[in-house]
Amino acid sequence: MNDKSEKLALRLGDILTRLYRGEVLSISWLMEEYGVSEKTLRRDFNQRLINAPIMKTEHGYQLESQLSSNITTTQRILDESGLSSLLPPKHNISTSASTILFKNPRIEDTHKFDGVFTQINSAITSRAIIDLTYQGRLITQLHPYRLVNDRGIWYLSGVASGQLYSYRLAKVSQIHTTEDKYYPNPKVLENIRRVGMEWLTAENADVLLQVDAEVASHFIDGVILPNQQVLKELPDGSLLVSSRVSKLGDIMPILKQWMPRIEVLSPTTLKLELMRELYASLEKL
Repeated sequence: MNDKSEKLALRLGDILTRLYRGEVLSISWLMEEYGVSEKTLRRDFNQRLINAPIMKTEHGYQLESQLSSNITTTQRILDESGLSSLLPPKHNISTSASTILFKNPRIEDTHKFDGVFTQINSAITSRAIIDLTYQGRLITQLHPYRLVNDRGIWYLSGVASGQLYSYRLAKVSQIHTTEDKYYPNPKVLENIRRVGMEWLTAENADVLLQVDAEVASHFIDGVILPNQQVLKELPDGSLLVSSRVSKLGDIMPILKQWMPRIEVLSPTTLKLELMRELYASLEKL
C-alpha cells in the first residue's frame, strides 16, 4: 500500500470509528483535522462510504439512528465510561457480554447533583452555550463538551474564554442555558479524551515538593515556582516547598529543568505524569 492509499484508509477508518461512537461530523471540522479539501471529504461520504449507514443532517454526518442500539450502544457506554480499558484488546463484546460482570466500580453518587447533570447533558446534546456558578464564581459563555467521570469523580469539561477547563459537578450550583449555539472543535474533543480532568481543573492546584540540599539555596534566595513558599528545612538540608498553580501542566517544564534534584510529593497524578515523560525521553536516547 502506497503512502496515499494508507492515508486514505486511515482517514476512512477514523471517520467510521467516530461515527460508530455517536459523533456528528461536519465537513469543516474534518477539513482542519485531516488537512484535505472539501471536495475530497464529499467524495469520501458520497462515493467511498456510500454503502455505510450514514445520513446527512443540518449539523453534519452521523450514523443512522436505528444503528445506535444493541452492540454499538453497549460498546460506546463501555468506551465512554472507561470500562473498556479493563477488557483485553480485541475482546468481542457481542459474543460474550453476558460473561462479564463489573462489581461496584468507584463512581461518585450523582443524586447530589442530579438536576445539574441533567441540565448539562441537555446543553451538550443541543450544543447550547451556558452560564454557570462554580464555587460561588460566575462562569459565562461556557461551551460544554463532555460529562467526564475521571477516577470516580464527575466533571464537566468545557471551553471558557478560549481555554479548556474541567469543573467538578458537585461544586456547580446554578446553570443558565442560553439560546446561543457552539460548534465543537475535534481537537478539543481529542484533548478531553487524552488528558486527565485534574490537569484541566478551573481551581488552583497545590503542589508539594522536596528539594535536595544541593540546590536548596536557589529556592531560598529566589522564586523559582509560581506562588512558591518554603515550608520547612529538613535535617539533611533539603526543603519542603509548595507551589500553587492554575493548571498542573503549567509547572511541568520548570520541574523537568530541576530533575532529579526535586521530588514531587503531591499530587500523585503530577508525579506519575512527570515520571512517564522522563521515561519516554530516556527511551528516545
